[in-house]
Amino acid sequence: MSRNQGSGIRSRGSGIKHRGWCSGRSLIPDLRSLCLLIVVLFILVGCGASNEAAPPLGDVARGQRIFRGEEKLRPNQLESCLECHNDAVGGEAPLGQNLSNIGNRAAAVVPGQSAIDYMRASIVLPDQHLSGNFQEGIMPRTYPELLTEQDINDVIAYMLTLKSGQD
Repeated sequence: MSRNQGSGIRSRGSGIKHRGWCSGRSLIPDLRSLCLLIVVLFILVGCGASNEAAPPLGDVARGQRIFRGEEKLRPNQLESCLECHNDAVGGEAPLGQNLSNIGNRAAAVVPGQSAIDYMRASIVLPDQHLSGNFQEGIMPRTYPELLTEQDINDVIAYMLTLKSGQD
């Protein structure tokens, strides 16, 4: 021990003098643990900040079947998305937009709105944000009554995969 025994305790081997609550303990391992904890927290926050790392919204394959009308949800009450839109690059869209690149462009349509929120609004509130030269009232407003939340999530999950790079 040092000659200043009354004023503090010297940790063994570290050469660092400590007072109070940590008497007899080295701060070095505590600082290393704290730094490691901070690094892990930054990594976890960083992983959760991206939509790309988020768990799947819905069933992509089922969403594709619904979009294309291959899975009938309510016979004679619900049009397939393909009756008005197309999901093929360069495909003719009879009434609405070609959606072959909607997965890329959806997040940029309404500033501050995510791609998922934009797509959901386009289905349940279709006249909220009209794209291109499309007019109000073209897209049916009955989807919220005819589709379940899971149906909508599945269709959105499929549309998020449509990233042809061509508008």
